[in-house]
Amino acid sequence: MSVIRKLLIQGIRSFDPQNQDIIEFYAPLTIIVGQNGCGKTTIIESLKYITTGELPPNSKGGAFIHDPKLVGESEVKAQVKLRFYNVSQRSMTCVRSMLLTQKKASVTQKTLEGALSFDSTATEDKVSISSRCADLDAMLPEQLGVSKAVLENVIFCHQEESNWPLAEASVLKKKFDEIFAATRYTKALESIKTIRKTQAVDIRVQRTELKHLEEKKTKAERVRADLEKANVSVESYTSRINLALSQEATITAQIEALTEQLQEYMSLRTSIEGLQMSLEQKAASYKELEANTTIIDVSDEDLQRMHSEITQKIESQDSDAQARRDESELLKTKLSEAQSNMYNLLSEIGHLQAAQVGLEEKILNRLAVVNEFCEKHKIAIDVSIDAEKKPLECSARLAEMISGADKERESIRNQSEAEENKLQSEVDGVQQKIYSFNSTAEMCDAQHESNVVEIAQVQSKHDSLLVDEAEIKKIETELQTMKQNLESISEENSESTYNEKAKQKRLELVGIAEEIARLNSEISHNNMQADTRAKLSLRRTELESNKSRIDELAADSGLTTWASGGQQFADESERTAAIAKAIEVKKDAIAECMRKSKESLNALSSTQMRLKLAQQAYERQSADMAQKKERVSKVCGSQNFNTLYSDAQADLHELMEMAGHYKSASSMYKAYIQKIETDHSCPICQRGWSNKDDETKVVSKLRLDYTSAPTELLRIEGEIRESESRFEELSALQSVVRQVKAWDEGERADMESQISELIKTAEMQSSAADDVDTESVVLSTELDDLAAFLSRSEEISGLQSASRDFVHQIEALEHELRATGSLKTVDELQMKITNHQSQDALVRRELDRISQDHIRKQKEIGFRQESVHELQRKLGEFSRQADERETLQQRIAELKTRCEDNKANAESARKNADALVPQLEQCQKRLAEFRSQVKSKESAIDEQVRELAQSKDRLTMMTREIDHARQSLRCPQNETAYPDRLAMANAQKNSLQGQIDAWSAQRNKLVAALQETDRIAANLVTKQRELSDNMRLRTYTSDQKKIEAELMAAYEKQTMLDNKLSESIDGEDGQADSDDNLILLDASSRKRRHGDSDNQGANKRRSGTRLQRRRDALNAKLSQLTSERAGLQGEVKQLEDQASRFNRELLTDYRDVDNLYVRQLVQCKTEELAHADLETYGKALDAAIMRYHSLKMQDINKIIRELWINTYQGNDIDTIEIRSEVEGARNSRSHNYRVVMIKSGHAIDMRGRCSAGQKVLSCLIIRLALAETFSINCGILALDEPTTNLDQENIDSLAHSLARIIKSRQEQRNFQLIVITHDETFMQLLGKSEYADYYWRVYKDERQRSVFARRPISNN
Repeated sequence: MSVIRKLLIQGIRSFDPQNQDIIEFYAPLTIIVGQNGCGKTTIIESLKYITTGELPPNSKGGAFIHDPKLVGESEVKAQVKLRFYNVSQRSMTCVRSMLLTQKKASVTQKTLEGALSFDSTATEDKVSISSRCADLDAMLPEQLGVSKAVLENVIFCHQEESNWPLAEASVLKKKFDEIFAATRYTKALESIKTIRKTQAVDIRVQRTELKHLEEKKTKAERVRADLEKANVSVESYTSRINLALSQEATITAQIEALTEQLQEYMSLRTSIEGLQMSLEQKAASYKELEANTTIIDVSDEDLQRMHSEITQKIESQDSDAQARRDESELLKTKLSEAQSNMYNLLSEIGHLQAAQVGLEEKILNRLAVVNEFCEKHKIAIDVSIDAEKKPLECSARLAEMISGADKERESIRNQSEAEENKLQSEVDGVQQKIYSFNSTAEMCDAQHESNVVEIAQVQSKHDSLLVDEAEIKKIETELQTMKQNLESISEENSESTYNEKAKQKRLELVGIAEEIARLNSEISHNNMQADTRAKLSLRRTELESNKSRIDELAADSGLTTWASGGQQFADESERTAAIAKAIEVKKDAIAECMRKSKESLNALSSTQMRLKLAQQAYERQSADMAQKKERVSKVCGSQNFNTLYSDAQADLHELMEMAGHYKSASSMYKAYIQKIETDHSCPICQRGWSNKDDETKVVSKLRLDYTSAPTELLRIEGEIRESESRFEELSALQSVVRQVKAWDEGERADMESQISELIKTAEMQSSAADDVDTESVVLSTELDDLAAFLSRSEEISGLQSASRDFVHQIEALEHELRATGSLKTVDELQMKITNHQSQDALVRRELDRISQDHIRKQKEIGFRQESVHELQRKLGEFSRQADERETLQQRIAELKTRCEDNKANAESARKNADALVPQLEQCQKRLAEFRSQVKSKESAIDEQVRELAQSKDRLTMMTREIDHARQSLRCPQNETAYPDRLAMANAQKNSLQGQIDAWSAQRNKLVAALQETDRIAANLVTKQRELSDNMRLRTYTSDQKKIEAELMAAYEKQTMLDNKLSESIDGEDGQADSDDNLILLDASSRKRRHGDSDNQGANKRRSGTRLQRRRDALNAKLSQLTSERAGLQGEVKQLEDQASRFNRELLTDYRDVDNLYVRQLVQCKTEELAHADLETYGKALDAAIMRYHSLKMQDINKIIRELWINTYQGNDIDTIEIRSEVEGARNSRSHNYRVVMIKSGHAIDMRGRCSAGQKVLSCLIIRLALAETFSINCGILALDEPTTNLDQENIDSLAHSLARIIKSRQEQRNFQLIVITHDETFMQLLGKSEYADYYWRVYKDERQRSVFARRPISNN
C-alpha cells in the first residue's frame, strides 16, 4: 500500500519563492491547523498537482504561483516535491517545477521539466525519469495504486469542489463514470461488438472466396487436359515445317547468286550513264567560261608564274593597308580618349568657377550676418579688425553672453527655491489639517450610516420576533412574490442589455462628432471657393434653359411617359442607357425565369422522391410499432404499464427499506432498551416517563420487535427476490413503451404531417412552375415594348449635343469643387451642423437616461435583494426569537447612541475643515504668484539664451561652409606649381588641346594613303581573275580527256560481262550476243563524241531481261514454299499460343490453387470459431461489469449508511444512499447517479432539499465511502475543512466517527488520514483519540509568507 512521507513547497501561492517549506505526514493521522488565508488549502492543491498534474480550479493565468510583483522581480520559480512509498514499498521522489514571468500587461506561466526518481536500495541503484521522456501524469497514479479520478475527486479533492456529490446530474455522472472507469469498459464492449460485426462481414467474404477457389480448382483441371493435347499437335506440325525450310534454303541460294550478277550488271550500267553525264557537263561549262574570258596565248608554266606573281603583289598590298588601318584605329582611340578628357576638364573648370563665385558670396553674407548680430545683441567690435577675424570675435562674445545668462538663471533658481519650499510647507500643513478633519468626518459618516443600517436590520429582526404562524405564512408569500419580482427586474436590467444599449448610443455620439468635424472642414473649404461657385451657378442656369428647349422637342416623342422605376433622366443619353439597361434586365429576368422553371421542375422531382421515401418509412414504422404494442400487451395485459412499473418500483424500494430497517433493528433496539433501562428516559426526545408502567410497555414492545426482526428479515428477502425479478422484466420493456408512447403521441402525427406537407409542397412547386412560365411570356412582351422605346430615344439623343459644352464646363467646375471641398453651400452645411448638434444633445440625454435608469434599477434590485435576504433571515430565526429579543433591544439603544455621537463628531470636524479653507486658498494664491514671477524671469532668460545660441550656431555653420568651400578649391598637397585647382585645370586643358590637334593631322595623312592603296589592289585583283579563268579552261580540257578514257574502259568491261552472262544463261545465244556487242563497241568508239549509244542500250536491256525472268521463276517457287510453311507455322503459333495461354492461366489465375483452396477452407472454419468465442466473451464481460458495479454500489452504500448513522445527530434523515439507474441496451449501457435521503422509508433526492450542513456532511461521508472502496492500494485521504457549516453536535460526532475509522483501520498498514481545519476544538477532539502526538500549525510570518511549524498536541 502506498503512503506519502514529505511534501516540499516553494513559490506556490503565499509560500516564499526563496525558501523551501517542508511538511511531514504521519500515520495514521496528520492534523494541519491554521487561520483562514494562511495557506492550508495550498497543501491539498500541491498534493493534487504533484500526483495528477492538474492545477486547482480558477488558477489559470499564473494564480497558482507566487505573484512576482510581491517580491519585486520579473520571474518567480515555483517547485513542488513529494517523497512517498509506492505500492511495492519502494521509496520514490517526484518533482514538478513552474516559472511565472511578469510582462508589461500580462503574466506568462510555463511548466518546466519534471522528474520522477526511484530511490536507491540495497539491491538497486537510483533511477530517475524525466517528464520529457515519460508521462508523469500517468505514472504517478500507477505508482500510488489508485486511478487519477479517485486522486482528483476523492483523496485530494479541493475545497471548492468538495460538494460534487450533490452537483447537477451531468457533473455527478461524469465524476462517477471516471471513478468506476465505466467509459473504458463500455468502449471495450463496443469494440467487441464492432469486431464481431466486422468479423461477420469477413466470414461472408471468406465463404465467398472459398466457393470461388473451388470453382477455380475445377477449371484448372480442365486447362491441364487442353494443354496436353496442344503440345502433341505442335510436335507434328514442327516436323513438316523443318522440311519446307530446307527446300527454301536451296532456292534462296540460287536467287542470291542471280541477284549478285544482276546487281553487278546494273552497277556498271549506272557508272556508264554517270560518265556520259559528267562529260556533257564539262563540255557545257567549257563553252560558258570560254565566251566570257579573254584567251591568253602563253604556255601553262608562264600562265602559272604570272598568277603567282600577281597573288604575291596582292598579299603585299593587303599587308601594307592593314598596318595603316591599325595605326589609324590607334590614333582614333587616342583622339576619343583625349576628347573625353577635354570634356571632363571643361566641366570641372565650370564647377570650379561656380564654386569660386559661391565662396565670395558666402564671405560677404557672413560679414553681413556678423554686423547684424552685433547690432542685435549690442556687441562692440573694433572696426580695424580684419574681416576674417570678425566672425571669430563675434562668436566668442556670443559664448560669453550665453554663459552669463546661464549663471543669472541659476542664481534666480537658487534664490527662489528656499522661498517656494517655505510657501509649499505652509500649504501642505493646512491641507493636512483639512484632510484630517475631512477623514474624521467621513469615518464618522460611514460609521453613522453603518449604524443606521444595522439599527434598521436589528429593529426589523427585533420586530419580527413577535410574528406568529399567520405572520410566517404572510412572510413566505411576500418572499415568493419578491423573488419573482426580483427575477423579473434582474432579467429586464441585465448588464449585457445595458452595455449593448450604452454601446449603441456611444457609437452614435462618435458618428455625430465625426460628421460635425467633416462639415466644419467643408465650411472652411467652401469659404475659399466663392468665385468658382458663382461660375458654377451661371453655367447651371444656362444649362437649365437648354433643357427646357430639349423638353419641348421631346414632348411629342412618347418617351416622357416611360421611366425605369420612377427614375428621372437629366438628358436623353441617360434615358437611352436606362432603356438599354432595362432591356438587359428584362433579358436577365427571362433567363432567370428559365432557370427558375428548371429549378422548379428539379425541386418537384426531388419532393416527389422524398414523398415516396416518407410514405415507405411511415409504413415500416407503423408495422414495427404494431409488433411492439403486441409485445407490451402480452406482459401488461389491459393494465397501464407506468402504473405497473411504479408499483413494482415502489414495492421493491419499500421492501429494500424494510430489509434495511430490520437489519439495523437488532442493534438499534438493543441500544434503545439499554438506554431506557439505564437513563429511564426516551432515547429520541430525552424526556422521562410519568409512571413506571409506560416505561415497561415501551421496553416490552422493543423486546418483541427485537426478537421478531430475524424472522421478518428472511420473509422480506424472499419477497425482494420476487419483486426484483418482476421489476427487471418491466424495466426491459421500459424503452419499448417509451417508443410506442412517442409514436402514438407525436411521431405518427409528425410523419403524417410531413407527408401532408410534402404533398402540399409538390402541389405548390407545380403551381410555381406554371407561374414562372406565365411570367416569362409577360417579360417577353415587355421586352418588345422596350425595344421600340430604345429606337425612338436614340433618335432624340441627337438634339442634346448643343448642351454638352455647358455640361462639360459644369463637370469641370464641380470636379474642381470636389477636389478641394463640397458642392453644398455654407448655409446648408451650417444647417446640417445645427441638426447634428441637436441630435448629439438628444443622444447624450438618452444615454444619461439609460444610465440613470440602470443605476436606479440596480439600486432597486439591491434593495429587493436585501429585502429577500431579510425575509429569508427572518424565517430562519424564529426558533431563537425569545432569547435574542432583549439583546437586540440593548443593541438598538447602543447603536442609536453611537449614531448621535458620530453625527456630532462629523459636524464638528466639517466645521473645523471649513474654517481652514480660506487660509488654504490664501497660501495657495501666494505660492502661485511666487511661482509665476519666478517662471516669468526664467522664461525671459531662456528666450535670451535661445536667441544667442541660435545666432552663435548660425555664425558657426556659415564659417564651416566657407572653410569647406576653400578646401575644395585648393590644389592637392603634391601640386605646388599652381595657385589653385582652377589654374591647374586651365593648364591641363591647353596641353591636351595641342595633343588633339597633332593626332588629328597624322590620322588624315594615313586615310589618304589608304585610299591610294585600295585603288592599286583593285586593279591587281582584276588581273588575277583573268589569269584564273584561263587556268580553269585548260583544266576543263584535260578533265574531258580523262572522262572519255574512263568511258571507253567501262564499255569494254560491259562487253565482257554480257558475254559471261550469255554463256551462263544460253550457250548459243551467248555467241551471237558477243558478236553484236563487238560491233556495237566499234560503233560507239566512232560516234562517242555525238552521244550515239542506242545499240549498247538495246544489248544491255536484253541481258537484264533474261536475268530478271530467271530470278522471277525462282522467286515464284520460293513464294509457294513460304506460303505452305507460313500456313504450318500459323497452326503451330495458334497451338503454341493456346499452350502458352494455358500455362499462363495455370501460373497466374490458377497458380497454387489447390493449396489456396485448402488454406482458405481452414481460414474460414477458424474465423467462424473465433466469431462464436467473441460473442461468449462479450456476454461474460457485460455480466462482469454489471456485477462489479452492483457490488461496488452495495459496498459504498453500506459504508455510507454506517457513517451517517454514527455521525449525523439529527433525526430528520434516517440515512443517505447513492442510487444508480441503468439506461440503454446491453452494448451501450450507461449509469445515471443521484444521491437520495431516506425519510420515514421514502427516498427523496437530496440535491436542493438539504441544508448547508447536511450537504457538507453527506459529501464528506460519500468521499469517505469512496475512499474506503476504491483506494485498496492507497490508504491516503485528505479532508479540507470538514467542519464547514456543521453545528457543534455534528462536529463532535464527526470527530468521533473519524476516530472510529482510524481505529478500525489502524491495523491496516500505511493508512493515512490528513485533516486540515481552522477549528481548534475539532483539532482537540481528534487529538484526544491518541492517534496523533503532534499537529502542524500553518501561519504567515512578518513578511506575509506562509510557513509550517510542528506543535505537540498536549501543549496546545
